[in-house]
Amino acid sequence: MSASAPTPEAVDELLEASELERARELLAGAAPNDERFAVVRVKLGLFDGSLPAGAAQQALIKLMRRDPEWPGAKELYQLASSQAYRGRESSASHSHPPPPERK
Repeated sequence: MSASAPTPEAVDELLEASELERARELLAGAAPNDERFAVVRVKLGLFDGSLPAGAAQQALIKLMRRDPEWPGAKELYQLASSQAYRGRESSASHSHPPPPERK
């Protein structure tokens, strides 16, 4: 992995290892409009507290409306929903559930 060419998977690995600063540094090397990083950007905000769980859910809903199979979006939506519930935040999942799973 080159420092000049981060991947969403590399950023996600750092997030899962709680290495938020390193993940932030990798994301800084990605183009701001590169949608491949959309989920890990939301995940970083959720993990570092800069993005409330409800706002994270809304961002993920927007992605899943475009593509119900957006990589990592459903899983992160479920985590954000749980955080919103634990934090007693208003939850988007009550009025805007994620798209149904395809069979």
